[in-house]
Amino acid sequence: MGDTDKGGWGYVVVAGSHLVQILLMGTAGSLSIVFSEWAYDFNTSIGSASMVLGIVPIIVGLFSPVAAALIGRFGCRPIAFIGGTIAVSAIILSSYVQSLEHLYYSFVMLSIGISMSYAPSILILGEYFKKRIVLANAISFVGIATGQLIIPPFLSFLFSTYGWRGGFFILGAVSMHLLVSAAIFRPNRRRYKNREHVSKGNQNLADDGSQHLADDSSNFGDTKPSICAKLSKAFGIPALCINPHFVLTILTIFILSMALFGANTFLIPRSENAGIQKDKSALLMSCFGIGGMAGRIGYGILIDRRYLTMASSFMMAIVMSSIEIFLIPILDNYAFLVCLSLLFGISSGIISPLCMVIPREVVGSTPDLVTPAIGLSMLTATGGQSIGVLLSAIIYNTTGRYSTVYYVLGGLATLSALTFFPTYVTLRRREMEEEQYEKADNN
Repeated sequence: MGDTDKGGWGYVVVAGSHLVQILLMGTAGSLSIVFSEWAYDFNTSIGSASMVLGIVPIIVGLFSPVAAALIGRFGCRPIAFIGGTIAVSAIILSSYVQSLEHLYYSFVMLSIGISMSYAPSILILGEYFKKRIVLANAISFVGIATGQLIIPPFLSFLFSTYGWRGGFFILGAVSMHLLVSAAIFRPNRRRYKNREHVSKGNQNLADDGSQHLADDSSNFGDTKPSICAKLSKAFGIPALCINPHFVLTILTIFILSMALFGANTFLIPRSENAGIQKDKSALLMSCFGIGGMAGRIGYGILIDRRYLTMASSFMMAIVMSSIEIFLIPILDNYAFLVCLSLLFGISSGIISPLCMVIPREVVGSTPDLVTPAIGLSMLTATGGQSIGVLLSAIIYNTTGRYSTVYYVLGGLATLSALTFFPTYVTLRRREMEEEQYEKADNN
């Protein structure tokens, strides 16, 4: 396992994972550019058209446990290949739909494909990296910002040249590179050889995980845990009951995801509503991607060099995003929106990875709680994203004003800062104590 940290095929796997983030997550975050086209073609409102994108995060989140189970049974490569095939098929089918209802169906299919492609692209990194797993994940996740940088102008060109249907067809063809990434995700044979050496003596190594479960259950007689007990453990309910700060953290992530994803989704429609050309409006998402890339890389360097702590970075980014969301409807000036998109991208780039790290810090290093805590955080974030888009669409359909949408979303972001504040104080106290212990050890 250690040899893989030095490079080799592991770096190729990282490149494949990065490509998946560009093609799927970057594209999904850039599709707001087509809302006006859908609204015109299907004779509906932009708010109703935006709800198509709102279903993607929740379906991805709900299907993720299924994808993880399939990966555990069949491995990363075949599941990524199937997921890529489903995603490509859904994108191409979307170019043929004749109603908004049919578009909902194709995007449900797309969401399942995203889930089955996204999970392997992250889990495969753990097979090739141990010491440098953080760096590998960072390079992979930068693909989201890369996608948000290059996909919007690419889609704008396709839609203006071939229409949104032709653009989706070509996008589906380009997305076939997901199958190339899937082919790259070959299992690390050295890892499995090491596992075979460690677990020598087991007659059926393929059923190693099942055997462990059987051994564990035998310690408690023939009584099997109930479905409720399994769900309780899987979704981290014990952590919720024991740790009140975890409850606050999950609530913070949920509210914050509503605000951030809703604000990001309506950034291009709000710009077009202000009279800015579609091509220039699409560049706002590219600016958001540049900011996101800078935020993801910059905060990691600052934390690594101990200029900032995770808790301080998270709180600072929440406050920044709250202010930026409130400012979005203030002026219709394009230069102002460009600067605001860059800043909003930076704060979002800091928040996104920390939403998966902060819960781990809150629950501590207890193995039984860390994995459920992160899993529940992912499900909470995707749920918040979907509700944020749907809420924003309802507000716009009711009021007809983007300013009202952004004021509500800004209020939600502010509420998330207030919700996180008690946990922030606790984490900062813990971080200060750790700094004092380190100084004492050095002396």
